[in-house]
Amino acid sequence: MIGEPRDPRARAYVPWIILIVSLGVQLWGLYTNDPPDTEGFGFPGMDLIVHFVLFAVPTWALVKVVPKAWMAVVPMALHVGVSEIIQATLLSERSGEWTDALAGLLGVAVGWWTAVRVDEEERERAS
Repeated sequence: MIGEPRDPRARAYVPWIILIVSLGVQLWGLYTNDPPDTEGFGFPGMDLIVHFVLFAVPTWALVKVVPKAWMAVVPMALHVGVSEIIQATLLSERSGEWTDALAGLLGVAVGWWTAVRVDEEERERAS
């Protein structure tokens, strides 16, 4: 694939780097009391897309680095609910919404499916 390191050992670090960066972005995006102003840039549904991406990317990376996929999916799915409860109760400028939770759960599902499917395709090519 274009842009992939030729050394397989170097490839092993890529999911870890993506995981660390995406979790940092996720925590900031979910728990900052002063989210960025999207005035003039926002559109209907943008918040749902953000929630989807904030959970899809770290779930994909976590599935790549843990031994069993459920070890990534369960904590990320629980984090969806916890994040909405925290936003609704502890962050004065935020609100917990079921549509955000649904978008987050869909992100977890797509992140899991993508990681598992790519692994299956890589194994098929290798054999």
